[in-house]
Amino acid sequence: MARKTRFYYDEITCTFEEEKLTPGAIAKRISTIGLISLALAFGIFQVYLHTNGDPIAEKQKRENAQLRTALSDLNERNFELMAQVDVLHQKDKDLYRSVFGMDEINEGIYEGGIGGADDFDPNTSPGIVNNAKKNIERLAGKIRQQESSYQDIANELETNKDKLSHIPIIRPVPGKLISGFGMRMHPILRIRKTHTGIDMEARMGTPVHATGDGVVKFAGAKANGYGTHIDIDHSYGFVTKYAHLSKIAVKPGQKVKRGQLIGYSGNTGQSAGPHLHYEVIRDGRKVDPMNHVIKGVTPEEFLEMKKAAQIENKSWD
Repeated sequence: MARKTRFYYDEITCTFEEEKLTPGAIAKRISTIGLISLALAFGIFQVYLHTNGDPIAEKQKRENAQLRTALSDLNERNFELMAQVDVLHQKDKDLYRSVFGMDEINEGIYEGGIGGADDFDPNTSPGIVNNAKKNIERLAGKIRQQESSYQDIANELETNKDKLSHIPIIRPVPGKLISGFGMRMHPILRIRKTHTGIDMEARMGTPVHATGDGVVKFAGAKANGYGTHIDIDHSYGFVTKYAHLSKIAVKPGQKVKRGQLIGYSGNTGQSAGPHLHYEVIRDGRKVDPMNHVIKGVTPEEFLEMKKAAQIENKSWD
């Protein structure tokens, strides 16, 4: 098809002249059309990105989301491990070092000695990474402190083996803790009073074991609410009490070893049902037996028992 003839108005001659395309004009027109086409294509691409998203950016978003999830899981596991280390630290502070008269670990050093505000935003990707790194370093520091502390305690134990064997450090029965030490509602008297020990789950006739070496101080029944009970003198200022028993397997003055059978659980005295009431007396003062439940208990079990002990429920005696 023939090209359509184009005219333009020549202001000098005041006439319409036929447009003649030179190679330069043709090149200029092609360039103009190309630029317009490129601009249109760019505009269309921007509209596409706005409506469908940038594939590269979307991939980065997905990878960042996966990284955030992984770091969140890592932080959660880190806090679980830190809680377990804190349990060991608490036992160290409340029992081991206290019993042997050793100085406590400096809490500032144990916590890492980190002070001041963080110089990163924990909500940004770099902040999340730095936060995870900081928590891991803090956990590692706590572990190092406990390793050093236990080495000190191990050295102390070498010269105090007899003392260690007498200290009450095991559960008298394997059952769960059902009421802790502190203020509780008494099930028989129906008044709020100090619960001087812990109540442990124990069906009628469950074997009860001595929690440390010692001598049976009392084995029988008294009208004091404890019913049939046993008191063991462990020396070094420690005495333990096992109450509401159904049967006694030792006699006053008898020497016993840690883990030895001393009686059977029951429901005697002021008791709401079969269980074992266990007390630890140190230097004449009743203390929380939870600080003396160490051997044979995992950190997870100890945390569970500690949590149950903190619930201010109704005691069983």
